[in-house]
Amino acid sequence: MANVRIEKNELLLEAGLEDIETIVKEAVKNIDQYKDEIAVIYDKMPKFEYKYFCFYAYSTYRLLEKALNFSCDEVGHFRLVAPEQFYYAFFGVISTLYHEHCEK
Repeated sequence: MANVRIEKNELLLEAGLEDIETIVKEAVKNIDQYKDEIAVIYDKMPKFEYKYFCFYAYSTYRLLEKALNFSCDEVGHFRLVAPEQFYYAFFGVISTLYHEHCEK
């Protein structure tokens, strides 16, 4: 499960590949709530080489907040710390969700 900590006024979200399943379950369960986020992530994330994408800058953090049980309210932003494979797996999930639910 993801680890969340605040360090020097920054919320650090440490996630691993095992967290992808939790994110998928939340997205599918509430797909209508996350359609706009999914579309933005699908469009923008590749332009940032996946791992440099800023979820907070594009207001695309609500899915991660809910799925991984954290809140940015205290510091106003977060930094995702994850293995490189996480970003590509995450984008694969986003791409699938986009094509299945948002592209129409």
